Amino acid sequence: MPVKAGERLDPEATRARILKAAAEVFGRRGIHAAGINEIVEAAGASKLTIYKNFGSKEGLVEAVLTDRTRRVRAWHHEVVDAAPPGRAQVLAVFDLIATWYAEAGFRGCAMMNAATEDRGQDGAPRRLARDHLRFYRELFERLLADARQPEVIARQLVVVLEGATLISAIDQDPGLGAEARVIVETLLDVAF
Repeated sequence: MPVKAGERLDPEATRARILKAAAEVFGRRGIHAAGINEIVEAAGASKLTIYKNFGSKEGLVEAVLTDRTRRVRAWHHEVVDAAPPGRAQVLAVFDLIATWYAEAGFRGCAMMNAATEDRGQDGAPRRLARDHLRFYRELFERLLADARQPEVIARQLVVVLEGATLISAIDQDPGLGAEARVIVETLLDVAF
């Protein structure tokens, strides 16, 4: 929303509004299909404001994904910290993603979607997606510290999580969260 005469500028609110609008447009249309004009309209901001804040469309994409990363990590840390240590914490992560699959408008993992759209380039989307996968591996390794082969089980859990996320988004099937949890329970039975 443009600032009316006499109103104060709030750069942080403007930036947050642009990030939210861009994330929605990129999620709905894809990074390459979405144009800056569409984001300008959705955010109620000028091109100048977008370029001033993010430098380029690529800078905006990176900022959207970085913001998403921050929010996803906080989301997971909150649920993990609330659960009893070990197995229950791992299951809490999968319970959380099952609720995510059931949200209206669920389109899958923004990181993996962006990395796929990166078309084999090694740009910010692919770099941030690798970091995203590393976050999950390290989270699961930490939660499985007392398990047998925590690195192996952690990697398998990431495969289950990302595979279920992809299939749930493509098939529009929120039930994949429950199926993923059954697989995870089996992996945890072997690990402990």
